[in-house]
Amino acid sequence: MNEPQISKEQMAALLGRPLSSLEENNYSLYLSIAILRLDDLLCIKIEDMGELPADLQLLIARCFATVRQEQEDSSRHGVDKKQVEDFSISYFEDPENPMVMFVKQNAATIEKYGQCQAPIRSGEVCCGHCL
Repeated sequence: MNEPQISKEQMAALLGRPLSSLEENNYSLYLSIAILRLDDLLCIKIEDMGELPADLQLLIARCFATVRQEQEDSSRHGVDKKQVEDFSISYFEDPENPMVMFVKQNAATIEKYGQCQAPIRSGEVCCGHCL
């Protein structure tokens, strides 16, 4: 797959933080996952685009960060709180996963680049007693 050229340094700048050791070690994999997700979400092939605009690069970087966040959330999922006396256990309930939050937070950019709407087709219009 031809990935857009977003270097590790550019990624860190777009995220506003240094890459974690996990992100450094799995950079190509996480970038590929982010691009595949955005391809599906936007109904476009990012790989086929020429030079990427800054806001689309930022969207890729944020999706890249979401992959790591999902990994962290899955490792923490389960028991959230324990109590010794009277024995009580609370389970972690997160109604929105990181990808859902990503989509909500980036809705404007997703709408700007998204090509998922089918074209409007015209046809015969039935009125009255169509059945």
